[in-house]
Amino acid sequence: MRAKKLVLTLSVIWMMAGQLEAQQQPLYYQTLNCVKVMPGKAREFTQFVRDTSMKVAQMRADAGEILTWSLLGSVMPAGQEARCSHIIATLVEGVPPAPRGPEVFEKALQKAGVNMTASDWTAKANSLSSLVSTEMWRHRIRVGAPQKDHYVFLNYMKVHDSPEYNDFENNVWRPMAEAWIKEGSQSGWIFATKVLPSGTDTTYAADSADIYPSWDAAFKQRSTQATFEKIHSGKNYQQTMDRGFKLRDLARRELWVILERVAKK
Repeated sequence: MRAKKLVLTLSVIWMMAGQLEAQQQPLYYQTLNCVKVMPGKAREFTQFVRDTSMKVAQMRADAGEILTWSLLGSVMPAGQEARCSHIIATLVEGVPPAPRGPEVFEKALQKAGVNMTASDWTAKANSLSSLVSTEMWRHRIRVGAPQKDHYVFLNYMKVHDSPEYNDFENNVWRPMAEAWIKEGSQSGWIFATKVLPSGTDTTYAADSADIYPSWDAAFKQRSTQATFEKIHSGKNYQQTMDRGFKLRDLARRELWVILERVAKK
């Protein structure tokens, strides 16, 4: 009888701890629009986005509707090999907003000072590019402050044990990323898990973003082991990293550059 009460008590404590953690950690959701620009139209597309979507994003950020908005350009892969030539990323805190209809979007264009109707905007966008996919991600860890012209390595992961892998990124990699950001060799680091689409047919369930302030910084050699041993003194480097390798497989790594970035002024 005492054993049953003990199990019940522990279960209640565990549930309350989980609820408290959920309450303490804000929810960040990011929508990623993967766009393929028509050949020879990259410069015109980028200017079109700056003149329209970026202005709407700034208006929404200043109003508190979104946290950040970014336009990323693919560095490698490029050409026909690249699934997307650009990514448009919108980050919000809390429940993500429902998709906006053309009427709402047209009002947003007008409010942002863009002299176009929603149908004109859509026609122009379609003449320059095509939407490949839209995905929703949850940012679980965000450190640093990436800016325009910074370079981003996106690491897409196939995950074998989600709870253990989340713990590894938070307790092993996060302190090292914070150290690199503090010394200036990185400008940011993000760990996110995929929300939609999801399921066994998706090729990756998580990603991390290593963000660097310049091209040279992105390719500068550094000792991960030296940083690990400084941050995690007393832990075995090889055993810890081997554990991480067993929790996930690196499905794909890409290099991007932040062409534009918007946040609240």
